[in-house]
Amino acid sequence: MNNHVIETREADSTQDDDPRVAFVRMAAAPVAIYGYPLVEVVRTCAMHTSPDSTSPLRAPFNSIHASMRRWTHQDRDIVTPANDFLYLNAWIDLTDGPVVLDIPAVDEDRYYVIELLDAFTNNFVNLSPLNAGSSGKRYVLHRASEVAPASLNAEPIACPTPLVWMLGRVLVKGDDDLPEAQQAASGFALSGRDAVGFACVRDWRVSTEPALDFFQNLFNALQEVPPRADETALFGLLARADLYPGKPVDVVTLSPFVRRGLQLAYGDAHRLIAAHTESRGRRSWGYNLKLGRYGSDYLLRACTAMKGLGALSATEAVYAVADFDGAGEHLNGRHRYELYFPPGGLPPVRALWSISLYGADRFFVENPLARHAIGDRTEGLRYEADGGLRILIQHDAPAVEANWLPAPSARFYLILRLYQPGAAFLENRYEIPAVRNLNC
Repeated sequence: MNNHVIETREADSTQDDDPRVAFVRMAAAPVAIYGYPLVEVVRTCAMHTSPDSTSPLRAPFNSIHASMRRWTHQDRDIVTPANDFLYLNAWIDLTDGPVVLDIPAVDEDRYYVIELLDAFTNNFVNLSPLNAGSSGKRYVLHRASEVAPASLNAEPIACPTPLVWMLGRVLVKGDDDLPEAQQAASGFALSGRDAVGFACVRDWRVSTEPALDFFQNLFNALQEVPPRADETALFGLLARADLYPGKPVDVVTLSPFVRRGLQLAYGDAHRLIAAHTESRGRRSWGYNLKLGRYGSDYLLRACTAMKGLGALSATEAVYAVADFDGAGEHLNGRHRYELYFPPGGLPPVRALWSISLYGADRFFVENPLARHAIGDRTEGLRYEADGGLRILIQHDAPAVEANWLPAPSARFYLILRLYQPGAAFLENRYEIPAVRNLNC
């Protein structure tokens, strides 16, 4: 231990105002924000790849699990899922070599997207009809530090981290379309060496101390998925407590004031992230075109991981979130709401749009219609004579249910998804109508 490392062995106090506790708290909070998406990725990967997992998405590394139905309130693996697709889920380990991804021929009128995320949830590549076409194509995924083998006769994709999350979506056009969608989803394939996966995934820690678990899992993951060279300055202060990427950490053996500082830092970071998942101006709709391609905006990346893990970049999809009505009040099933799109004012997209409803726990809500989203493909949707569209959002059933998006009796939020958004949206020439409280 050098002279720049703060003393960690003689803790005579674990009071929160102890300067040593305060130092660790201050130093660790930015690291917690930076590392939150990585921990969520490792948690989700462990849930999906563990031999003992009961997850419906369970599959070994380097193989694809294809859903056979659309997700509902019963699916709780990934927060804020969509209800428009069959999901393709795969965890890819490039440690021992490249992996080949085969995209099958898909009907031209069926939208799909294969999203590739690095271990920090940066969406570095999307493959959809826009760039992969509909006639089938082969890709080889490889580590950015290596060269893809030419013998594989495939288009190379350099991956920033050895752990890659592949999250695919295949459109289901309606209930009668499910068999055809299933057939399309089953054609996507991965091939490569068998992989044992990552130690940070196998050693995923869960105890009665969530804050210490968080930092244990984070430092475990950073040994295998280190930060970029330009990100190491984030750890400069925390290194003075002898905590830094690449160093094995056992939180159980840390001094009491270091553990207490980490606990307080975790609470600070978690509250900050949660607070920033909502519009700071209490606007009805909020969105950010930087989603998926975050750069150094670590807070935005953490907020997205908390409320929309696995978000696509805005070049492929935009996620507009409504936590508030037009008057700036939280959406709550005690009230009745209306979302009205005037004639010619439907969301501008090249692919599709839909509005999903989620409870405060960030999952779908059970309801009598088994309807979790409403959009341009909703069967029986009624448009007004002039082409306008009125969507009713409430807990009790309205007289006409065709345009009803059922809500719980408590707090909820909405996400409007625009897949392949049009220029009018991307250039801020389209304004999403506010959610109007009909009880006011």
